[in-house]
Amino acid sequence: MIQYPGPLDDIPQLIQFLRRELPKLSILRKLVITPQQTTVEDVNRDAILFPGLTYSNPALDALLKELRVVYAPQTLHDPSLTPGGVKEFRLSARHAWGEDRVM
Repeated sequence: MIQYPGPLDDIPQLIQFLRRELPKLSILRKLVITPQQTTVEDVNRDAILFPGLTYSNPALDALLKELRVVYAPQTLHDPSLTPGGVKEFRLSARHAWGEDRVM
């Protein structure tokens, strides 16, 4: 497990850390936000852990945008919408067969 050691208020440093550490993981599987931390997991359950990065932190939006997560910005920072305040987002996506074909 890789853990982010830097400050959470320095968004460029957080993004640089993510870009530097992502090649060490396999295909990304999911992003989990809890009231204590945020975790990015791959298919082998290896992970990058961001302790303290949670709801109401602007760096969370930057992280989700960097990972191209599809989410509703209006409800992202409301942990009461899910049981236990845990939100999970799938990160791997598949394109439908023939989507890129020109007809």
